[in-house]
Amino acid sequence: MWALKTMDRRATDKNKSRPDTAAPSAAEIRTQLAKIAGSPGFQKATRLREFLRFVVNGKLDGRADNLKAYTIGLEVFDRPENFDPITDTIVRVNAGKLRRALERYYLGPGRQDKILISIPKGRYIPVFQIQEFEQTRGDVNSVQSACEPLDSTKQPTIAVLPFRKVSLESSREFIINGLGEELTMALSRFSGLRVIAYYSTSGIKPEQYGQDQLCRRHGATFVITGSIYQTADKLRLNVELVRTDNSQQVWSQRYDRNFTVDTLFSIKDDIVQNIVVAVADDYGIIPKIIATASRGKTVDDLEAYEAVMRYHHYGITLDSQAYEEALQALEKTVAIDAEYALAWALLSILYLDAFTFSIINLDDPLERGTEAARKAISIDPFCQHAYFGMCYAQLLQRNEEETIRNAKKILELNPNAGFLVGIAGWFLAMAGQYDEGFRFIEQSMQLNPFFPSWFHFPYYLNSYLNGNFGDALKIVKKFGLPEFFWNPLMHAAALGQLERITEAQAALQRLISLKPDFPERARFYISCFLIKDKWVDLTLEGLKKAGLKGV
Repeated sequence: MWALKTMDRRATDKNKSRPDTAAPSAAEIRTQLAKIAGSPGFQKATRLREFLRFVVNGKLDGRADNLKAYTIGLEVFDRPENFDPITDTIVRVNAGKLRRALERYYLGPGRQDKILISIPKGRYIPVFQIQEFEQTRGDVNSVQSACEPLDSTKQPTIAVLPFRKVSLESSREFIINGLGEELTMALSRFSGLRVIAYYSTSGIKPEQYGQDQLCRRHGATFVITGSIYQTADKLRLNVELVRTDNSQQVWSQRYDRNFTVDTLFSIKDDIVQNIVVAVADDYGIIPKIIATASRGKTVDDLEAYEAVMRYHHYGITLDSQAYEEALQALEKTVAIDAEYALAWALLSILYLDAFTFSIINLDDPLERGTEAARKAISIDPFCQHAYFGMCYAQLLQRNEEETIRNAKKILELNPNAGFLVGIAGWFLAMAGQYDEGFRFIEQSMQLNPFFPSWFHFPYYLNSYLNGNFGDALKIVKKFGLPEFFWNPLMHAAALGQLERITEAQAALQRLISLKPDFPERARFYISCFLIKDKWVDLTLEGLKKAGLKGV
């Protein structure tokens, strides 16, 4: 890693003439911009590259006041003049992606760059800073992939070790223990992860974190540690996730924050949330490593927590084969361990998907899904996924009040679980509480760029129901998942309402090819997700215009 060295008049001869608060010149910034834009992480990310160029050049050219979501939507993302940044979140979502892309750049190829370009959360005006770095011994200076096999016979276990003090006032050393304790508590809320109590590791000296024997003494497969650096008004945290079996750094991130005494605690909360989502969320780095390690195994050879990973794979792909593998693995798991709440919770979601999408033939899938969710809650009333299952069951039963109540229970149990925060928002929006639902979905998208594409569905529905069929059609294009029948369904309905009949008919034919029984069961399939009859009727209206008969 590279630790930030305080810029003062004693720094180096070449910088003696530059005051501490000096900003880089426009020429230096443009040179840095060109360097970032030409880096591997930005070469293929055309939109992010143009986004960065637009805001940097805008500020340098004296147009900072115009760097707003509406202007960026028009100029960078080719949105029409009636573009509404509230309903169309393309700018906010891509701003989050851009921030993460910049962080990755400065962790990798740009780790020694003297000019730092960043975009603070909540605004689109970039910040330009001068920084100097000195190398510290014993740290890994690049992000490595976690492709080596992991011992899949062990449940993933994580320990938080004390952060190293690179530079920190003694009066603020409480930050270190506070971070360790809060990270441990936040991680313990994730059902698929075993967490070692912080007091068990707080006595380990920071410089010893890479010694396998210390980590293995506590049974950890992963450890989180890092370093903390403070200047007069800035706080920098370098955070690392390390595998104990090979001492490999599998993830790292740098957090730079301006702070005052009054904002210190809110900054700490923000950093804790970002770390736990990146590491432990449903689509975080640890689940990805476990999924890689279990790849190629038969269902009979899977450990219980690996069965959970099979479920997550299905959740991303919505593939029928992935569904069957996940179902078999989880049913085997609960047959062996009937008290495994998380397995019952995920099994409930699979049963309900069988009802909603007719993936396979099951007897009473709605009842089985509801009962599995109830069982999960009875075993572990703190299991978020259990309330996910219950939310789903209540939506399918068109129970608006219970859907909302269970969605809020998800949020109450673990507000740091990025994916499940988005799930809660999704159900709130599908129950008609759009404003609140969208707020949580967007929070989830910002925390984790790997959110499932079907998070966009409530935005489509809101636009469609309000007669904004053109906007609805644009949102459909964000879905991907071409083999999922709801994709052509939404296309056909929106195109039908726009009276683009030839395109609508083609989409309808695609829908029927994926779901041959759709003409006979159209109302059933649509009403599974749409909680109000008038929403179903309006969707059917678009499909009829596309040529659907007999409904």
